[in-house]
Amino acid sequence: MENKDKLNNEINQDFSKNINNSGQTDDANKSKEQTYEVQNQETFTENSESDVSELIDEKQTEEKGEEEISEMEKLQNEINALKEEVNQWKDKFLRKMAEFENYKKRVAEDQLQLVKYSNEKLIKDLLPVIDDFERALTFSKEELKNNSVLQGVEMIYNKLMKILSDYGLKKIDAMNQPFDFNYHEALLQVPKDGVEPLTIIEEVEKGYLLNDKVIRHSKVIVASESSLQSSPNDNQNNNNEEVK
Repeated sequence: MENKDKLNNEINQDFSKNINNSGQTDDANKSKEQTYEVQNQETFTENSESDVSELIDEKQTEEKGEEEISEMEKLQNEINALKEEVNQWKDKFLRKMAEFENYKKRVAEDQLQLVKYSNEKLIKDLLPVIDDFERALTFSKEELKNNSVLQGVEMIYNKLMKILSDYGLKKIDAMNQPFDFNYHEALLQVPKDGVEPLTIIEEVEKGYLLNDKVIRHSKVIVASESSLQSSPNDNQNNNNEEVK
């Protein structure tokens, strides 16, 4: 009887142990399942966060690339605008340089002309004195031939003309020259046989040049166009009258 009770107790203990072990196994399995689910959830969360991070990075990269392209275009536009401005300033600079060179040439030419004709007023004021000298000499030569005083006056006149010639004074040729309004001033037209029309036949007042510039025109009398020789028809008419 006692043995039977011991056996039952052992069986009950073994059964209890099995039940406890079974419960512990179930708990362990449940714990493992929960751990796996947590791990899966964490893995999914990590993967999701990684995907989102990659998408954000890609988006940021695209935006950054677009910003860089936009910035490059902006810089290129600024460079083009600066180049255009440089070209405009360069063109203005070249124009100003050309104007300045022309200005320097004009100033140099004006200075040269100023030096060249600096004595123009003085010489023009002396021309009437020269005219009086020449008229006096012309009259004296007719009245006083071989006179020492006359010879002295001629020497003074020649010295004066030599000095003025050194300063650029020259007489304008007029007698028997074709009339040229650039150098001559016609006072009168007179018919004269055997002379081409508009030929100078008398010089009333001499003209002068100062370094190739006319400071006084020659006052002259020229042959008129009516001074031409008779035409062949006129000669024929005259011959017919003589025959009659």
